Amino acid sequence: MHIRKDHAFLLAASVLAMVGCNKQGNVEEPAKLEAKPVANVLTLSPESLKNVEIKTEVAKAGPLEQRLRIPGQLKLDANRTAKVSAIFEGKLVKLGHDLGDRVSQGAEMGLLETPELLDRPLAIRAPVAGIVTSKSAALGELVVKGQEIFTVSDPRFLWLIGEVKEADAAQVRPGQKLEFTVSSYPDQLFRGSIARVGAAVESGSRTFEIRAEIDNRDARLKPGMFADISIVTGTLANALLVSDAALQSDGDNQIAFVAVGNGRFEKRTVKTGRAQGGKVQVLEGIKEGEAVVTEGSFTLKSEMLKGELGEE
Repeated sequence: MHIRKDHAFLLAASVLAMVGCNKQGNVEEPAKLEAKPVANVLTLSPESLKNVEIKTEVAKAGPLEQRLRIPGQLKLDANRTAKVSAIFEGKLVKLGHDLGDRVSQGAEMGLLETPELLDRPLAIRAPVAGIVTSKSAALGELVVKGQEIFTVSDPRFLWLIGEVKEADAAQVRPGQKLEFTVSSYPDQLFRGSIARVGAAVESGSRTFEIRAEIDNRDARLKPGMFADISIVTGTLANALLVSDAALQSDGDNQIAFVAVGNGRFEKRTVKTGRAQGGKVQVLEGIKEGEAVVTEGSFTLKSEMLKGELGEE
């Protein structure tokens, strides 16, 4: 019986020792986890946060217009443009107008002496009202029948001609709204809608034309101006959106920083979709409702890079 009591005592002591070791291990293990840095998370101290301008916005789902961007050029409206030509062979003895002059329909543009009318010169008249946009003959010049002398056009309306790639043919149709800018007014958006879509693809460029009729009654736009055109082709009803200011380049990737509380900012690799009006569609990397850094994102990227270089 004495031997059994000793065995029982030794067994109890062993059990207590094992329990003590387990308790000690459980206390130390969380301390090690807390001390280990978290990958892709930058922590700023309260002092650092005072010296850095950080602004965030909540990633939200909303509508996003789908747009097709194409080059274009403004041209005279051919339906409101007319050529003033000689109807007989003869000599121009008078030219009464110059480039930029406004003329009314039927106004006398010049006089032509012709063998067909020996007694008096023939009056050359404007077939439409508008502005003299070209003058291609000189006083005293001998002209042949049908030779162009003037072009008159109504500048209150212009055509916007756009070049669409063959691959994008299914995205455009008459009636679609469009916006465009010109270099003379880079901050001004001009608007119109597609009136006609070309029926044939040009063999060399593999493009076709679209045409929009533009109201130019304020006379700011000029024929010949080049334009950057944006056509609304559809709307994504529920796209997750963030400001494009939130995105930074990181090698071949795009990244953003998400505020996760207590001065911590997590770097996320982001996959994006369409962009419109300063907003970008997020496909992967950010969830709806998360606070994404907009102002200060470049500073966070620089600080994280310093940390990574220091570790190396």
